[in-house]
Parts: sequence; C-alpha cells; structure tokens
Amino acid sequence: MNNKLVDKNLFSKLPEESQKIIETFDEIVQRVKPLNSKQLYRMPETIKELSHLLTDDRNSRRAGYMNDVPTLSAYIRYFMWWNLVRLSPLFAGFETNPQTKQVFQNLPENPVFLDLGSGPLTVPIALWLACPSLRSKKLTFYCLDTSQNALSFGEELFLSIVAKTYKATPEQVEWNIIRVKGEIGTEIRKKADFITCGNMFNELYWNTSKPLEEISKNYTNLLLSYGNEKTSVLVIEPGVPRSGRFITLLRNSLIRKKMTILSPCPHMVDCPMEGKKGGKWCHFTLLTDKAPKKLHKLSDSAKLSKDRASFSFVFASNVVDSVVEKPVENSKNPQIDIRVVSDPIRLPREKTGRYACSHLGLTLLEAPEKALSSGDFAQVSSHQGTSPKIDRKSGAVILELSV
Repeated sequence: MNNKLVDKNLFSKLPEESQKIIETFDEIVQRVKPLNSKQLYRMPETIKELSHLLTDDRNSRRAGYMNDVPTLSAYIRYFMWWNLVRLSPLFAGFETNPQTKQVFQNLPENPVFLDLGSGPLTVPIALWLACPSLRSKKLTFYCLDTSQNALSFGEELFLSIVAKTYKATPEQVEWNIIRVKGEIGTEIRKKADFITCGNMFNELYWNTSKPLEEISKNYTNLLLSYGNEKTSVLVIEPGVPRSGRFITLLRNSLIRKKMTILSPCPHMVDCPMEGKKGGKWCHFTLLTDKAPKKLHKLSDSAKLSKDRASFSFVFASNVVDSVVEKPVENSKNPQIDIRVVSDPIRLPREKTGRYACSHLGLTLLEAPEKALSSGDFAQVSSHQGTSPKIDRKSGAVILELSV
C-alpha cells in the first residue's frame, strides 16, 4: 500500500526573527504603550474580566468596549498575544502549501488587502511575521474596525515589529496601512485582491435569532462585494461548534459562488464535519507547549490556563484552480487525499486513530499514535473493487496509514 504524509500540513515553523517577536511581544507592547506597576499588577484580573465579556457574559458587554484603554490593553497583552501564537504557524503554512502559496505568487504588482474586524491589526501583523515573501510587496492594507483606538494601537505595534524584522526604515516599508473606522459593509476605495477576517463573525451572530444558513449567505455576498474578479478570502473563527458550523456554511456559499477551496479541505464535495447539533465540527488544534513561558505565566495568573489553541477556518480563491486531484478512474490504487482533524482516539486491539476528512466523507485514519497531528495531510491508496471498512460508532470510512 502506497501511503505517505505529504508536505501540505497546515502549520509551519516561523522565521527565527518572527519567533523572537512573539517570545518578547509583551516587551514590545510595553514600549509602545507603557503601563505603570499598579496597572500591570491588576492585569491578570482585567484579563479574566474581559474573558467573561468575550465568552459567557456577552450580554453585559457595552458597545465600543475596545475603545476603553484598560480593556484594549488587556486584549492586546493577552488575547492578541495568543492569537499571534496560533495564527502565525497557520499563515506560515500558507507559504509552503503548493496551492495556497500560489495566491501570494500570483498577486498583482500593487496588491490591495482588506482585513475586516481588524482590531489591533492582529491578522496583518501575523501575516507580516509568518510570510516573508509578502514583506517586499508594495501592498495597500485596508484595516477596518469600529474601534479607532484599537486600529491606532495596532498600527503602532505593526511599525515597531517591522523595525525589528525588516532591514528598512519605516519610510521605506512598502506596506501602506490605511485605517478605516466602521462596521462591515463600510465602503473602501479599492477592490481587494485578498480579504481576511479573524474572529469577527462570531461577534456578529452570537445573539441573533436568524438561522446560520441565512447569515452565512448574506456575509458571503458582503465579503465578495469587497473583492475583485480574482480575489481570495481567508476567514478564521474560534474552534467551537457554532463557529465550525458557520465556517462550513460559509464554505458552501463560497463554492456556490464558484470559489475554489484551497485550505483546509482536501476536496470540494460536501463537508462531513458540518457542525450540526451534537455532531462533529471541523476545527484544528495546536498544542501550546512551545508558546512563550511569560504568556503561560500570565494565563495562570488570570486563571485561564491553556494547553491548546483551536480554530476553524476556510481559505478560498478565484485565482487558483481546484486543489482536488480526483482519483484516476483506471488506476488500480488511486490516492485518497486526507486532512487529519482530531486528537488521537483509542481504538480496539490497541490501535490509535484520528478523525479526518476526505472526499469519501468522515474518515477514521488508523496510524501509529505519534505519527500524526491535527492539520496533517496524508495520502492513502484506495483498493478499487473492495468495500471499505466502516466504523460502527461514527459511520466513518476506516483507512490505514503505515509510516
């Protein structure tokens, strides 16, 4: 059986100077917007209060909360830091994946990027850290958010980070950051080649009575209204069931709009992890054992210890042809592309498996315990003419990977 891991894994290692930025992010923030000793002492408590406002106590959160200086500072010093930890390896993977890197390679001479719900520029900063190939491009980056304070703080952080990672003065940096105060739907002057959105949509649909199906269709139309005829879209949301459901529905809408799904999906057929109530949802997990020790210490102080970071996302494009290499009809052993999703699962007879996604539907991939991680990409030979084994518990197709 011709089985193998393929270099299309979601996560890649950051450049050394970028990893150092993440390790010392708190020091950079302190230099940009210093806090006194009393404010720093209260920071864990402020972070914990903000965590409740962002999760289980959203009803008490007032509009414009990110304009409040202590709240914004807590968000940047903790939540933004964690977001950089989880997003940067994902974005670095886009530079190595054969499909997604074509988006960056095929950008026009003066590309226009748009980040919706930009806050303190988390996504633009993560792209800068993770994708060195973009740094020299004469790029216009529209950053849209309702909080002018967050946008201003983020731009200061961006310029400070650029100075530490790029051998040029701020005046020589090719990226032009344009801050736009407003909600999603606010017009920008140019159509975008690349549209990003990180952790924004869950803020918009969390308290609505409208079905997610309708919401996802509406937001798909709104997203694509910002783009040109060769635009790409990257949407990232928290790795919780409702967000996973939204991402799946958004994916479906993008496919109906003739977009090609570049990542994470290994196919363009229906998603087998669609996040319906009680079912499995598509999300990926990063272990946090390599996150900065100071960030872990801050998490412990705020009583928000974190051993993993998860998210759901979809990357779609009008630039790149379909990523799906359909099985060759006449081949005796066509390859099945598989994206690993879950943590290890103990199986009978001392075997280990992971739930995964393939064009066959929900897949249970049997492999040695430490052979795979969430987000890995594998290819397994399919023996035509034989009926696949089916897992009784989940209904998943069982495939075996020997590495």
